[in-house]
Amino acid sequence: MIIPCEVAAKSVIPALRAMIARELIEGYGMKQELVAQRLGVTQAAVSKYRHQVRGEAVDLESAAEVRQISKDIASALVGDPSPLNVSRRFCQACTDIRALGLMCETCRKVDPSWDVEHCTICFGQHSCADTVSIEPSSIAKYRRIPIQD
Repeated sequence: MIIPCEVAAKSVIPALRAMIARELIEGYGMKQELVAQRLGVTQAAVSKYRHQVRGEAVDLESAAEVRQISKDIASALVGDPSPLNVSRRFCQACTDIRALGLMCETCRKVDPSWDVEHCTICFGQHSCADTVSIEPSSIAKYRRIPIQD
């Protein structure tokens, strides 16, 4: 049985971390060691993110909304943010990414028996924050799998 949050933890979060790591290194000139510290990962993980060896299980780069989310989180990490604030941002980002339909194909690959065509789990109002930040008209915008009745 597939649990979408588990798929997100293994695919969406690493992909988002990779985007943020590249933004911090290329956009802010941060050293890999500091990026690793801010993201709560090892320097080796950051190196793999930077060279696109890790964190590429789901394509997030194609979505303008996610690129903006990544930039916003990177900007917050340049300062000295509280871990709780960073965790909230990541949780909200994950919720938004799922709502955009960017994880559907990954769920299908992880568990081919999952009825992805009828699944709408990620499109509901389930958030770790109080509100979903994406526009309602963007829900499932990038979903390649049609929802069938």
